[in-house]
Amino acid sequence: MSDAKAFNCPACGFNVFKKYNKSKEIIELLNKRSKKTKKLIKQIANAISKHINTENRTTYFYFLYGIQDIEDHVVNWAIEQYYQSRHYLKGKGFAYLRSIVQNRNRNMDSIRENERKRLGSAPQIINHEKEANNG
Repeated sequence: MSDAKAFNCPACGFNVFKKYNKSKEIIELLNKRSKKTKKLIKQIANAISKHINTENRTTYFYFLYGIQDIEDHVVNWAIEQYYQSRHYLKGKGFAYLRSIVQNRNRNMDSIRENERKRLGSAPQIINHEKEANNG
């Protein structure tokens, strides 16, 4: 068991051989987030826990652990999409939401590139005062 790294979860990186104090870890993982993100995470966690009986503190911890290295704006976007689509009413819990967050984060570069192709870039800012002084 010296190579415990080989037993990490491929989806979230969770190590089954490491001892976790889930309550303490949840607080620490939430404290790394902005106020807005913490509020969104808590709201969606309440909705998921209320509507899906199998979702509990352990699955909530796995969710937070799986998104710990992802930026807040990506997490906020994913939670808003999940909430607007009411996936928690369809029985899709923390694992589904974690997948949305991770896939959005993984595809951010190509999403930006495709949006730039589709919408174009912002026009260049022209300073009319400089042109008047030069000409």
